[in-house]
Amino acid sequence: MKKTLSRLPRVVRLAALSAVLLALCSKSSPLYAFNDWMDANIFFTMGRSMLGGRVLYRDVFDHKGPVLYLLYGLAGLVGGTDFRGVLVLEIIAMTSFLYTGLRTAELLAGRRLSVWWMALPAAGMAASRAFSHGGSAEELLLPFLAAALFSLVRALHSPTAKPLCAVCVQGLLAGCALWLKYTVLGFYLAWVVVLAALYLRRGWLAQLGRSVGAYLGGMALATLPWVVYFGVHGALGDWFTAYFYDNLFLYKGEGGGLPALAQHLWWAVRDGLPAALLLAAFLLWALLTRRFAAAGGVAALAAGLAATSLMGGYLVYYGLVLAVFAPLGLVPLVRLAEKTPAPVRTALPWAVLAACAAACYALTPNRALRGRARADLPQYRFAAQINGGSLLNYGTLDGGFYTAAGVLPPCKYFCVTNMPLDDQWTDQQAVLKAGAVDYVVALTGDLHGDFPQYAVIDRCSYDGGEGEVTWYLYQLQR
Repeated sequence: MKKTLSRLPRVVRLAALSAVLLALCSKSSPLYAFNDWMDANIFFTMGRSMLGGRVLYRDVFDHKGPVLYLLYGLAGLVGGTDFRGVLVLEIIAMTSFLYTGLRTAELLAGRRLSVWWMALPAAGMAASRAFSHGGSAEELLLPFLAAALFSLVRALHSPTAKPLCAVCVQGLLAGCALWLKYTVLGFYLAWVVVLAALYLRRGWLAQLGRSVGAYLGGMALATLPWVVYFGVHGALGDWFTAYFYDNLFLYKGEGGGLPALAQHLWWAVRDGLPAALLLAAFLLWALLTRRFAAAGGVAALAAGLAATSLMGGYLVYYGLVLAVFAPLGLVPLVRLAEKTPAPVRTALPWAVLAACAAACYALTPNRALRGRARADLPQYRFAAQINGGSLLNYGTLDGGFYTAAGVLPPCKYFCVTNMPLDDQWTDQQAVLKAGAVDYVVALTGDLHGDFPQYAVIDRCSYDGGEGEVTWYLYQLQR
């Protein structure tokens, strides 16, 4: 069995590892009846609406980046009323992250490493509190961040300047990441500063100037399709307002400044503890072995990432991006493993693999929901009654009913987000006053008083892992 697995290409083995761990941990997996996380369902509704002809931000509203919605829309082509396609997307993202992380660790270790060592950072990410439900923007950002980290580490080890095409590719990937979720801006600013400092130290002034142009050119290539998309649809203003103005000036967390950053960083370490420990192990090893350039570069990237990802408010999945540094912690661990007797040294990667799979099975925050039946969920119970009719998710975040029923929303504000916009309520209430939809789902059972044309026809209570809630299904009385 070991020999058979060893003959498979490394990326195939990493894909298999990703599939197994995500099957155990992500609610997008078939082992879970449905990914009921409201954020993921918002992404899904936005993506499906985009591919269905609606224009992002103008016709349907949320405040994440268009790349995220495009990825979810493509995932919806695989499984329109479930999360099979999202699971495929997660597997691709994790495989890419692990493969690039393995190459980075090998570059620092100066030798080839067993693929199965990657089970440690993979499980540390997937079984952590920060992983949350599965399918977060932070999870999908990891491949982009890992590529930039590998590129910088390779530059620190190279006696020559980076080829301009490689710099341009990194700019392209940075642009994609920024249009997925712009809070990773600090990571890329730190990447540019560290690379510029390296070039200046080595006297590569001409190469630095050309590299700046190549990097900005790559970012422009990532941005141009969206300029065209929104420009053709006359929605450049909607894009700017929703993605920049609303996020920067309306969507504010509690407090700010260094005290808030310190508090949020502590929470991020707590919620992503395995990754934080692996990063600390690497930094300690790098300092003890006098690899100051590598330690300084990684520390700068981590500081930049934390500064923009954690400075505002905090939600449990925000710290997941710090997992990009977890593979680096394998370097000192493998060095320690090399000092053990040969039989132990050979068996260790396999033991790590088995232990990590067991940890994912037993420790994932979603474990209590594994094996739940679809019939117990309000999403599928209500979908059978909606049966393709028009639907509004009223007064709260997207509960997954558009996804389960396979329908598109009737209005721009298809749910009510935590963005303080009065238009959300005005838009939704106008739909109900006009009796413009056949069905309404809500977390309140008293809508009939304000909208007498709608009556409750079903209710369903369930616990999605964050406390029991009761959903109500209303039908238009004709």
